[in-house]
Amino acid sequence: MTEVEERTPLEAVQKAREIWLNAIKQSDLDEVERLYRWALSSKKNIETDGNDGSERPKKKAKQGHCGLDRSDYINASEKFALLLCQSGRCKKAKKGLASIGFTCRLAKRVLDYPDESKESDDSSPNKDRKQQKAPPCTIVDNFLSQAELERLQSVFESTTANYWTSHDYAVEPPSPYFSYVLSLEQIETNGFGFIGELIQKVLNCPQLAEKFPKLPNTRYVEMWAHNRPHASGHQLHFDSDDEGRGGVRNPIISTILYIADGDDDIAGGPSMVTNQKLSDEKLATKGWMSSPKPYRLVAFDGRYLHGVVPGKGTREGRRVTLMFAFWDDIKIRRGLGPGSARPFPKNILPPWASQLAKPMETAENENQYDNCKTAEPIKLDRVYETLDGKAWNKQEMPAYDEVFQGF
Repeated sequence: MTEVEERTPLEAVQKAREIWLNAIKQSDLDEVERLYRWALSSKKNIETDGNDGSERPKKKAKQGHCGLDRSDYINASEKFALLLCQSGRCKKAKKGLASIGFTCRLAKRVLDYPDESKESDDSSPNKDRKQQKAPPCTIVDNFLSQAELERLQSVFESTTANYWTSHDYAVEPPSPYFSYVLSLEQIETNGFGFIGELIQKVLNCPQLAEKFPKLPNTRYVEMWAHNRPHASGHQLHFDSDDEGRGGVRNPIISTILYIADGDDDIAGGPSMVTNQKLSDEKLATKGWMSSPKPYRLVAFDGRYLHGVVPGKGTREGRRVTLMFAFWDDIKIRRGLGPGSARPFPKNILPPWASQLAKPMETAENENQYDNCKTAEPIKLDRVYETLDGKAWNKQEMPAYDEVFQGF
């Protein structure tokens, strides 16, 4: 009996995901694929203990999903399909995706995304750029200084940093959303040190002022962060006050800062912004992606659907990001423990807040935008495709759980 056959199907898919989230070489991904293939074709049944405390043999539950319950079977099938799609094998994922109820998926160019450094301005299949509307996003490279990056790394880079441990942050399964809000009046009155200066730097960035004319209407700034493995993504969603409870309200813009240094080849998949609004009755037809890059700022109109594509292949390190949403109005929600739109701590500061509120040792640079330059996103002429890989041209909106996102 081989090592994999000694596992139950559930143990095999759990091990596959563990290896995937920590993969650093191709042989790791080969093992992930082997485990998923075995678990999804296993003939083993689910075994359950007798409920009377006796020593009777374990009884077999109804099978039907390769020894996995339906939820675990669907989850494993989705992960296996993502692995296929991200390695150039979308066609091989068709049968499995159809069998669990999907009718369309994110496009191959999304899931098996190109290398941004090898993209050119005319790489999009549609080269008639006069007919293309301006994207709802902008990318500013070299936005962060080295000192600013190092301060953010001191707060967010380590998985054992106070910011994460004090909020019981987790990725899989994800911990509940939590964020903090500062008013511009607070920042102008009390300064809030480094984090206040960074917010003002974003607000006054010339590239953003040109792109987003409503940005001066900002009165509040919401901040949150993530620290994820390379292979972990974030499902497509709309940024909304209190996660949409009581009705969806979008910020003026949302921004992303990538907290990593080194070369351009850092962990994590690209951020993706689409041309789909909540009021739309059909799926997005265009999209734009930005790869994680040191010192980079991404900003986008808060009304548009967006997400994070899981990183493909292998990378060491983690995808660490700090987000700001700029609001004309948002309800600050006081409460015990982590939650949505909590007031930024004051008076007695936890260590993470103290690090963010501590002023920088160097004075603000009057030429702080001199090195900033606008970068082109990866353009997508398709966001969704049929399972056959053809453009999704249907007018009706499919049900959410019929659209395979891979994450």
